[in-house]
Amino acid sequence: MKGIGSILLFIFTAFCLLSCRTVTVGTYEKKENLRPAKLIENAIANNPNYHKASYKFSAEYTTNGSSPNTFSGNLRVCHDSVIWLSIRSFNIEGFRVLVSPDSIKVMDRINNRYYAENVSAIEKFVNISMSYNDLQSILLNEFFCYQSDDDTAKMISDYKSCLDTTFYCVSNTSNKKTFKESNETHANIAQTVKILPETFRVKNLYIEDMETGRNAFVEYDKFVRIGDLLFPQTMNIYVESGDFAGDMKFSISDFELNEDLTFPFKIPSKYTKTELNEKNR
Repeated sequence: MKGIGSILLFIFTAFCLLSCRTVTVGTYEKKENLRPAKLIENAIANNPNYHKASYKFSAEYTTNGSSPNTFSGNLRVCHDSVIWLSIRSFNIEGFRVLVSPDSIKVMDRINNRYYAENVSAIEKFVNISMSYNDLQSILLNEFFCYQSDDDTAKMISDYKSCLDTTFYCVSNTSNKKTFKESNETHANIAQTVKILPETFRVKNLYIEDMETGRNAFVEYDKFVRIGDLLFPQTMNIYVESGDFAGDMKFSISDFELNEDLTFPFKIPSKYTKTELNEKNR
């Protein structure tokens, strides 16, 4: 249960809803050309519509070429409000995490301590800038414009079509050409998203911060139809940030919509508050 940062690097990804008979969905052939704005409009329109969702997961991860480590857990989400996470190893809870649009709190049950910081501290955990909305969108396999909370419409206009023989593809990588000349905060971010034809679900996305050199790649696979919805059953996540490199395989089960979900997070009085730093990250 060591390395909360290495674990959290991957946790805020994946999703699913509903519980019913599933049918595996294969790849598609593109049937028409779509303007980037129209493609993004369709992708956003096919984002999942939910209030509360939960699932169980198991994961295998490596960092900097280390031997694989495994863990499991439960994740619950209340849309635009709370991301709740329980991380376990050998059926023992080691960490509990609560993320809101304003804060991130972590209970370290192994060492009887906790962290409570502004949501911007997520970057300390995952080694790449992430807002609450970014994390939630990755978690739910939604199309999103990375770090575009203030002006999504303007960000969408920055995306152009890119070449792919199987999937639809949009990218704002033209920002690379203007990054050094621009004072706009989003101009240092290059994002490429590939989308499944017909269903308009995100197949994979790549994010690169040209200023820091940090990048992340998320790939969704084994899409299944659950009722009228289509969701991935697996994710692969790769992150590079300075001297850190992480790789994870993520499997999801027991997808559920549940309006009765709770998000318990009571810090015991005996726990010691600890500042997050490189040593304990």
